[in-house]
Amino acid sequence: MITEIKGYVKASHKAFTKVTALIVALAIMCAVTAFAASPSFYVDIYDGNEITRVLTSKSDPKTIVSQAGVKLDDRDKLDSTGFTAGEDSALRIYRSATVSFTDIDGNTIYTVFAGTVQDLLEELDVTLSDGQLITYPLDTILKDGMDVRVTNSYDVSVTADGNTSSFTMGEGTVRDALNRAGVTLGDDDEVTPELDSEVCEGTAITVYRVSYSYRTVTETVEFTKKTEKSAELYTDQQVISQKGVNGSKKVTYCDKTVDGKYASSEAVSTVVLEQTVPQITTVGTKQRPVVVRNLKNNGSPISELSVPSNVTVENGAPTNYSKIITGKASAYTASPTAKTSTGRTVKAGYVAVNPKQIPYG
Repeated sequence: MITEIKGYVKASHKAFTKVTALIVALAIMCAVTAFAASPSFYVDIYDGNEITRVLTSKSDPKTIVSQAGVKLDDRDKLDSTGFTAGEDSALRIYRSATVSFTDIDGNTIYTVFAGTVQDLLEELDVTLSDGQLITYPLDTILKDGMDVRVTNSYDVSVTADGNTSSFTMGEGTVRDALNRAGVTLGDDDEVTPELDSEVCEGTAITVYRVSYSYRTVTETVEFTKKTEKSAELYTDQQVISQKGVNGSKKVTYCDKTVDGKYASSEAVSTVVLEQTVPQITTVGTKQRPVVVRNLKNNGSPISELSVPSNVTVENGAPTNYSKIITGKASAYTASPTAKTSTGRTVKAGYVAVNPKQIPYG
């Protein structure tokens, strides 16, 4: 019996050894199977402008980011929307940024947040009403210093190159509107209103395409005229003492063209080719002598008036005087009892005068 028992023990020991070996083999097979069930895959990690690719078999996004050597701060946000474990996929990191937000009433808050403009609006429980816009596209990633503002919307138009585009935009300048319309300005182009002007409802912006060209022409310069006085000539005499001669000059013009049409010209340089010679006219200053004609009554006065004692008369005309007035005069007749403007009765020898030219007396 003992021998049988020993034999049984020996037999049992051999059987146990075989069972143990089988268990170990099964464990190894399970391990291999487990590894085969967790294949490696690629994950692209987007961090701002940087992309890091990592080969991994991990399923936890934060573990994968750590495996790639990318550090996350407490306020950073890891977006795993595009991640699927076991498949080539992507993770996106939004870094925390200090930004300001201003509502439609002008109230401003400052906050540290990670994500997009849309995420910020949702975090602040802000809903845009009709006629309101935000200063950035909703999918814009927040960065330090950004000023996110809710503004009123304005209908504006931009006319350029013969085309007019109308659209709605928020608060901004004419420059912003041109960028929105995709209009590029040349160095010489002009815009109304000015580029830095704030837009408002109904703002109409016009772009003028301006170009400049240069041309050079030869032009005639007309001579000038001068007058000189001479005591050798009488007042009713004049002579051309120097004949005028035209000159010439070379002028360079800058021609301005607006939207393909001539607008204006400006002389930018002038070179004199031939000098002008002025024309000089000499006029006399000498008075001609007074010639007193003989009276028809042979020198006898026809006036009944007495000659003043301080006046000398020769051939019916005074010989001493202070001034001679040369001109035409008109005579008129009246009845013997008519009165002059001074109240005197008319009489031969009285002279009717304009007191503004010849005073009474």
